[in-house]
Amino acid sequence: MHLGAVKEAQARVLARGAVAAARNARDLVQDAELLSGAGHLARAYSLAGLAVEEVGKAGSLAALAAMPEKLRARAPVGRMLEWHQMKLVSGQLIAALSISPPGLATRFVTKPMGEVAEVLDSAQVFARDVDRLKQRGLYVDVDRSGHIQEPCEVTVAEVREQLDRAERAASAVNALLDPSASLWLANPPAAGIEFSRALVSACGEMGSARSPEAAADVLRNTAIKIRG
Repeated sequence: MHLGAVKEAQARVLARGAVAAARNARDLVQDAELLSGAGHLARAYSLAGLAVEEVGKAGSLAALAAMPEKLRARAPVGRMLEWHQMKLVSGQLIAALSISPPGLATRFVTKPMGEVAEVLDSAQVFARDVDRLKQRGLYVDVDRSGHIQEPCEVTVAEVREQLDRAERAASAVNALLDPSASLWLANPPAAGIEFSRALVSACGEMGSARSPEAAADVLRNTAIKIRG
């Protein structure tokens, strides 16, 4: 991801990026299902985790498309697009709220704060587990007790749970696959612009932490700022 190019891109280009990420998330889920059906459980598990991340990336690109140019120029695009835990937490938030006209921001603003907090608490636990376990589907590792962990140890139940999460997340961005999506993403309502300003401010206050808890705190603080 060329972060400088992202900052300089026009809103319609970033909107197309959000659409492409949503399409790729759907394809990753389909590939994960095929691998699971063929008995390749470990690889299916990892791909499903990547699908949730890609949904989070779609959300970040949509938020960037909604930003005025001056705001985008100082947006922390690296944290929004390359921070894995943030993408996982965002993907789970999107799974709960969905992206569709007029956009995620309106539902984020109108959803009761208690419900937003509950979603984010669950999402940070998911992000902490998946960021660790998706590696388990690809690599041999040694845990703290000295036990050798192999991808073949991933279970059918773990894969099914992961696939269910990924399918919900990918379904939540189905509206981005509509031919009109790029248009409404690049022309956001006032709530979308307000959300983008609050998100940039919350990211700026975060510091250097890159944990799942920090990612959830960014989105929690975004919600608080919007509600003023």
